[in-house]
Amino acid sequence: MCPPYSETTDGAQFDSLLEVVASHGRVVFQLFQHPSVAIVKGAGLVMRAIIEEGDPETSRRMQSLALAEAALPRHLHGALYGGGQESRLVALRHLCRHLVGLWVSGHEAAMAALKRILPPGLLAFLEDPSKPPADVAAPRPRDNLRLANDHSASRAPSRAAQQWKAVERQVDKFLQHWRQRMTPASGAGDTVRPIVLRKRRQRVRVEANWPMFFYQFYQDHARPDLIWNFRTREELRDALEAELRSFCQDRSVCGPGLPVAWNHWEFEVLYPSLQEEVRVGDYFLRLLLEEDQPADGASGSYIRRSSEFFNDLYHAFLLASDSTRRCQCLQAMALVYGRHYVDIGPFNDTRHILSKLDKCMDRMERDRLIIFLSKLILHKRNVKELLDAGGLATLVELVTLSHRHVSRALVPTQMNVIEASPEMTQSLEQEWYVGGDGKDRKGPFGYDQLQEMWKEGGQLTARTLCWAQGMAGWQPLGRVAQLRWGLLATGQALLNDGELAATVLSVLSSICSFYPSRDADGAVVRPIPRAKRLLSERSSLVHVVQVLLTFDPILVEKVAHLLLQVMEENPAVQQLYATGFFYFVLLYTGSNLLTIGELLHRAHTCQAHRFDEGSSLTQRSILSPLLPEAMVCYLENHGAAKFAEIFLGEFDTPEAIWNAEMRRFMMGKIASHIGDFTPRLKSNTRAQYDYCPIPPVHYPQLHNELFCNIYYLRHLCDIQRFPDWPIKDPVSLLRDVLERWRQELDRKPPPLSLEEACATLGVTQEQRSDDSTIRRAYFRLAQKYHPDKNPEGREQFEKVNKAYELLSDKTQRCSEGPDPINLQLLLKTQAILFSRHAKDLEPYKYAGYGLLLRLMESELDDPQLRSKATPLLGVATETAWHTLRCSPLNVEELRREGGLQLLERALSRSVELLNHSSQKGSLETEVLT
Repeated sequence: MCPPYSETTDGAQFDSLLEVVASHGRVVFQLFQHPSVAIVKGAGLVMRAIIEEGDPETSRRMQSLALAEAALPRHLHGALYGGGQESRLVALRHLCRHLVGLWVSGHEAAMAALKRILPPGLLAFLEDPSKPPADVAAPRPRDNLRLANDHSASRAPSRAAQQWKAVERQVDKFLQHWRQRMTPASGAGDTVRPIVLRKRRQRVRVEANWPMFFYQFYQDHARPDLIWNFRTREELRDALEAELRSFCQDRSVCGPGLPVAWNHWEFEVLYPSLQEEVRVGDYFLRLLLEEDQPADGASGSYIRRSSEFFNDLYHAFLLASDSTRRCQCLQAMALVYGRHYVDIGPFNDTRHILSKLDKCMDRMERDRLIIFLSKLILHKRNVKELLDAGGLATLVELVTLSHRHVSRALVPTQMNVIEASPEMTQSLEQEWYVGGDGKDRKGPFGYDQLQEMWKEGGQLTARTLCWAQGMAGWQPLGRVAQLRWGLLATGQALLNDGELAATVLSVLSSICSFYPSRDADGAVVRPIPRAKRLLSERSSLVHVVQVLLTFDPILVEKVAHLLLQVMEENPAVQQLYATGFFYFVLLYTGSNLLTIGELLHRAHTCQAHRFDEGSSLTQRSILSPLLPEAMVCYLENHGAAKFAEIFLGEFDTPEAIWNAEMRRFMMGKIASHIGDFTPRLKSNTRAQYDYCPIPPVHYPQLHNELFCNIYYLRHLCDIQRFPDWPIKDPVSLLRDVLERWRQELDRKPPPLSLEEACATLGVTQEQRSDDSTIRRAYFRLAQKYHPDKNPEGREQFEKVNKAYELLSDKTQRCSEGPDPINLQLLLKTQAILFSRHAKDLEPYKYAGYGLLLRLMESELDDPQLRSKATPLLGVATETAWHTLRCSPLNVEELRREGGLQLLERALSRSVELLNHSSQKGSLETEVLT
């Protein structure tokens, strides 16, 4: 029956014998208890043949008897703990392993019993496709053909014996009778047939990876799904041996006449060493939470049936009574959902999680809830549930806590910033009123005062009504995020206020990413996606923008990225200026400006801040009062990346003059403009900035610069430093130069006198030198007459703005008349244009001869021509010469304007001035050459 001898057994005889032996199955199983190893091995080989080659019904009955006779735990014990390196013991151990695999294969009851004995993490190796290292103790398979060949070779006769046999055959043939040679032999030899080997059947195949299972059984494991070591192996050995002893004793008590079956349904191995481990489903929370590998690493395969495990975790979270256990469950839920959200699908209780967050009073649990929400939004269905439940308002409220993060690292460039003393800011921080609207109302208090009142006890409770600017109405203290998490909350936070805000901002960005502003074809989506519409409302947008005032590089980057998403194709971008965004972002001292630059590039020309009509870039850009006109043009013409490079560096070129000193100067002006607001945020994180226009910032470094088109003309005309600076659009530059020339000739004194400006702002002549007094007066009147709040006060608002601009900038109080240096730069620029770009300007007629000839005439009529500090006749003549060389049209135009006679006068006047002392570069030589 047993291989390899069964191969020569006749098929019919083998089947009959197999059926007879299988009918005595219990007897075979009883032989497994015999003390003789040889008998146990023989019984095992017979059982293997019955299961592998018997019919399905017979194999099924043998598998069931293996459970009833407790053969499965007995052979499992032998397969796992069978000792000795002797060949017969090794063969017996491997036979036990093979029988265990046969009994379990395709038999649900046997597999269920095995699951109650061994941990699921260990049984998972049965499905592992990898192969274990080679087992040197494994018995070698029997090769019958090789053995037969070896045996035949060992019995081969010698050469002498072969020769003697050949001689004997010849002698026998010679002595044989002639009749025997003539008559064919007859007998039994005609009926001899060749031997045919029977092909073995394997109706029950072991498909599980048992070699890997047995290999991993002897290894130590500490994984989320498996804790396996020497202690657990010994506990399993003790449990199996105790169960087998108990079964043998019960069988002996019942006697030989009564069949006894093993109660495998209730046998379960409990591992005492693992009882203290917190376990949910088949996983140990401690090891799962300590895991630090990425989601796509090898640890991702530990979690099987992720949906079932996630539901077990959520059930444990709902039943947990203490905050620590809930935090563990939330951490595990975030880990599992983050890795398997596709398999788990949408989470139907997102609304309940938001409710938990709204009622939570423990800082650690709050942070775990936020992290779990950051994983839930990986699935779009959960995002919709969050929006339906009003989760955006809750998240934005948590973002405001970033202003209370006092342990944030200082940026090195902030060390020179002038700060107010605590005594100066104490009055600005008193924001809070408590007690309600009636007689019990008290305040205002600062946040530090509320903390002292809470510590003293008795004055404040969770139900005490409180109010501060930015709140819709009186609310219980426990419902105000800043006070709830600053005063009432307990426990140690996992995230500081800055990290919490960064996590929430990432959540908001992820939500917006699910709702693009353009479809796949590039069409604008309307109506605006709900998430972006809610975030662009002032009640939310202003708090997101004010996070910029934390100056934390991570938070600033995340705010800029979120605003880029929200403001894409959103009409609300026109009101972005009202939140103070452009003030706050230019105060930022960090270097990560690419995202900020992109947002500035998109938004600076589409703000609804203008009250005067005009189409120039300076009039359209909200940045014009803050940055030099060249920087605004650079942002518009070169994009965000180039602008960020200029803004962070030191540049002195025809297109950009900017350095760190100018940046500090600008920041100082903005800081003084919003200086009354920033201290309030530390006391009341929900305070909202009231927009007030800032007067233009005039940089001392640019007082002597003349900017036209997109160039500083002094640098453009400096052919020593910038000999061939590229001019992007010569025609446009010439047009703007001529316009600026007209403006310079028509230059007039300021429309307001200093006395009128002081009267408009309501300050005295003595107070006009005090910048803080002028600024406070301006803020008061600007907020009163701003057209957004007072549509009828537009005219008065413009007067207030001009008065403040005059008093705050001494450079506005200039003298009358054109500046000869500016006129000289304008003329040199025209000469450069016509000399370098004659081909571009040739089709056009020069329109500046009227101004040019008027200037030359005034110069020629000036008796002090040669002694002037800035003579213009030479550069004017050079400009006329280059225009005439450029196009014949200009010659005719100059003749029509009477310019030839004027040039003749200039020639005559220069000849009169020419003498032996005239040097190269003098006025007369410039005109004559």
